[in-house]
Amino acid sequence: MLTFRYRVRTPSGQFERGAIECPAEDDAVALLHDRDLTVLALTPTFSTTAATSSQTPAAPPPRRRRRGRVVTHDLIVFGRSLATMLDAGLPLLRALETMEAQAQAIPLQDAMHDIGQSIRGGSTFREAIARHPKLFSKLWVSLIEIGEASGQLTKVLEQITIHLEKVEALQRKVVSALAYPCILVVVSIAAISIFILKIIPAFGQLFSSFGATLPAITQFVLYLSKVAQMAVPLFLVAAGAIGFALWRYAQTSAGRWQLDGFLLRLPLIGHILQGTLMASFATSLGTMLKAGVPILHSLEITIAATGNTRIARVIEEMRLSAREGRSLADPLKQQEVFPPMVTQMIAVGEETGKLSAMLDEISKFYEEQVATQLERATALLEPALLLGMGSVIGFLLVSMYLPIFRLSQTVRG
Repeated sequence: MLTFRYRVRTPSGQFERGAIECPAEDDAVALLHDRDLTVLALTPTFSTTAATSSQTPAAPPPRRRRRGRVVTHDLIVFGRSLATMLDAGLPLLRALETMEAQAQAIPLQDAMHDIGQSIRGGSTFREAIARHPKLFSKLWVSLIEIGEASGQLTKVLEQITIHLEKVEALQRKVVSALAYPCILVVVSIAAISIFILKIIPAFGQLFSSFGATLPAITQFVLYLSKVAQMAVPLFLVAAGAIGFALWRYAQTSAGRWQLDGFLLRLPLIGHILQGTLMASFATSLGTMLKAGVPILHSLEITIAATGNTRIARVIEEMRLSAREGRSLADPLKQQEVFPPMVTQMIAVGEETGKLSAMLDEISKFYEEQVATQLERATALLEPALLLGMGSVIGFLLVSMYLPIFRLSQTVRG
């Protein structure tokens, strides 16, 4: 028989510790489940039939280390897999050990190991993941706390996973829509720079050997090439200095406030950014409300998760309004950051008692709107970039070959 030390949660939500003797771990889990207990940790300690014999614990399997960066998809896999294993009756510690062995990213693998050690030391799952704020946001911590207290940890993990999947899908749409235009811009700048700095000077040397009078357009391009060659080092230094100064200013509260406002006011990018922020706000707040997180705490976490200070300021005003017993929609009526539709839907959600459902609708609407806007922007931007690059390169080519055409006509004449 083996002795297992366990940590369980009772149907009333209390946490208990103890020891149990069973032939195997699965038998111990089944016996505890028969007592209507939720197994949080189960650790073998010693064998009653061979307690005095020396036992050398088996060496743990080598930990696979593949990547040094955790992406959203890693957290989705973690949440989905952990929910599945817990739903199948696997103890939390055993599930975490499995996740540790399967983790693809070094930080997540190390975090799983540390979380398991913390739980063995008596910490709750919520306390253990709270020690890793770079991986698990306040949303994770709050929802896990609700799940542990209510005995619905599996359901909460599924809600977190759904939230992360929405976030990842939106990020993927933005990246995929902007990838090709960004590549076009880089290629265009590189091609034009090479032409002006390398190819045109070679043509200039060739034309000097002819000793002929060059067309005005060719003289202008050759002059532009000489100026560019002399100005490139100065331009790079100036651009670096200005960029560094702007970056430093953006790190300050005043700079971040100005930058966030400027981005929201841009003609095309501003609308897309606003839609992305509205979808993120509605998804985060709706997920927490459905899990049972109090409204004030949900708004506080949403503020921390918001990547725009203008949006965060309005959410803070919503939190203060709710704390004073007023409507969440009241502060939204006095600002311009949140669209009127969001204000109206939140007001209706409060009046009907279906705020989380309204937030889901807001999230769906803006996710679809952002996708549509990105498609339209890409459809307009790609031809414009191609036309612009072709026009500039065509102009440079004509300016260089025009003297050659004239010279050939002179020779024939």
